[in-house]
Amino acid sequence: MKYSTAMALALMALAAPAVAQEAIEPETLTVKETIDPGHNVFVMDQAWAGPSSVYVVGSDELTMKGNVGPGTVGQMTLNAAGDTLFTSSVYMERYTFGDLTAVVQEWDVQTLKLKREIEVSNKMAQVESQPGLLTFVSGEDYLLAQNATPATSLSLVDLAAGEQIAEIPIPGCWLAIPATEGMKFSTICGDGTLKSFTFEADGTYSEPASSEKIFDVDDDALFSNPTRVGENLVFVSFTGNLYVVDDSGESAVLLDKFSITEGTLGGWAPSGSELIAYHAPSDTAFVLMHSGKYDGSHKNAAEEIWAVNMTSKTVVGRGHAHHENGLAVTQTEAPIIFAASEEGALVKYDVTLGDEVTFEMAGEFEGLAGFPTLIKLDQ
Repeated sequence: MKYSTAMALALMALAAPAVAQEAIEPETLTVKETIDPGHNVFVMDQAWAGPSSVYVVGSDELTMKGNVGPGTVGQMTLNAAGDTLFTSSVYMERYTFGDLTAVVQEWDVQTLKLKREIEVSNKMAQVESQPGLLTFVSGEDYLLAQNATPATSLSLVDLAAGEQIAEIPIPGCWLAIPATEGMKFSTICGDGTLKSFTFEADGTYSEPASSEKIFDVDDDALFSNPTRVGENLVFVSFTGNLYVVDDSGESAVLLDKFSITEGTLGGWAPSGSELIAYHAPSDTAFVLMHSGKYDGSHKNAAEEIWAVNMTSKTVVGRGHAHHENGLAVTQTEAPIIFAASEEGALVKYDVTLGDEVTFEMAGEFEGLAGFPTLIKLDQ
């Protein structure tokens, strides 16, 4: 009975007239020729499980404008005009074994299109992004890219010629710190010194000029990424000392050293990767900090951001952080901080200057990246 009833209903449905449906309007897909206007934040997502990506985010509303895709374990740097992005990365033939190709790639920011690529030494270091692993030197005429096999060296790339013109050995040292002018750079070394090099347009380079011992690698190790304060470099140590170094001469010289944590309760210490940024208009350095320090806690995500007046050498403000490990600050009259968290978010802070510097979280782009490692700003 049930079977015959079901059959009857099915036959009736087939015999019924078809119900008219409105025609579906086909969607027309378009591609923007250029990204939206306005200032940008560039976030490197290294994504070690595959290719890296650089996300371009509007700095006002933290809206996604687009991205470019270099190879695996990418590094990046941005020119002063903010209209050209350079990346370095490797392309693996079989990923787990086989040949690889290392390249520097040049991207047009407005169109996010690849302009050219320059093949460089396949000794390129496949490590977490840091500012000194791909950096301009001599203005923007040359690039230096870090190599590690694990022996360390730097690939010198002539951008006008579009080719690598030298490999400069830097044994026992790491990354390139460009001088403020000239064909010169320094590098930080495992014996507590900085070594400085000069080079020529034909790719020849000098013997290293070594500084006196600047820091103790056992008692007060330095984070390798400094910030430039005026003409000088400022390094942060694991214990909370700031080292002021003059790199303008033949060899680097330690000018000053002072603590930002002495007398502070709670075992506070700096932590992160790109953990210091300097706002020149207010002479203020911003440092990522964590409490309850212990051996190895220099990698911990930030609990607070501290503001340090570089003239008075004092902490002039402390603000709540959101587990960031890197930050950058605009050079606008009122500083704006952009920071990347270990959860993959991009966080924006408005900073109010005064006798006491204060911080206010002004926005967050959650889930932006899997492994955000480096931030660049165009303002």
